[in-house]
Amino acid sequence: MPPHYKGGVSRHSLIYNYILEKPESVARKKAKGKHLPWNKGREVGQRAPLSLSEVTRIKKSLTKRGVAGVRDLALFSTAIDTMLRAQDLLRLKVKDLRTGNRGVRSTLELTTAKFGQSVQCVLSQTTIKSLDSWIKQSAKKPGDYLFSGRVSGGSKPMSARQLNRLVKNWTSGVGLDETLYGTESLRRTRSIYLLNKTGNMEAVRIMLGLADIRATARYLGEAKPVNALAINRANKI
Repeated sequence: MPPHYKGGVSRHSLIYNYILEKPESVARKKAKGKHLPWNKGREVGQRAPLSLSEVTRIKKSLTKRGVAGVRDLALFSTAIDTMLRAQDLLRLKVKDLRTGNRGVRSTLELTTAKFGQSVQCVLSQTTIKSLDSWIKQSAKKPGDYLFSGRVSGGSKPMSARQLNRLVKNWTSGVGLDETLYGTESLRRTRSIYLLNKTGNMEAVRIMLGLADIRATARYLGEAKPVNALAINRANKI
């Protein structure tokens, strides 16, 4: 026979009545002790690269904005060409790009912040033109950050978070799903294109400033698989 409390009520009856009378408090206790997953509400995983046609569409969209789109066009074009990480891209200063005759360099030599690797970046003529227009419009001085943030009167670089918001704005503006894209999309776009075009993983590794081939292969996970047998057959001595 089950144990009884005062008044002849069994323990099971007390528990049963408590749950019936106060379901809200029980639910609150359960919710309080429940651990939410760390990535709830966050976007995780690799960000998708852009195709050449998508890059063209975004550039056209930013160009149509006129004066209001000059900075974004320069930022987007520079990010695609240089393949730099956000922190390296956003710490670029005007003096890093300006030549002695106040033109814009076609080749940049930089040291990455993450690994201290030396990288060389090549800018296309259209990107050089966009950068020149932005520097003139913004009246930036040699020591100014090329793409400054909203706070501190432009004395600090744009944040990676702000750049990420811009990427989502650019992609959604041309009808793409913004949840698939982020700052890494800019870095991966040209590197994956070059790998697919040349098949030279080592060259792309050097351009990205990555430590080794395996890290490069993981980073460029969406590149086309290499058909080693086809290469072997096509290149006979």
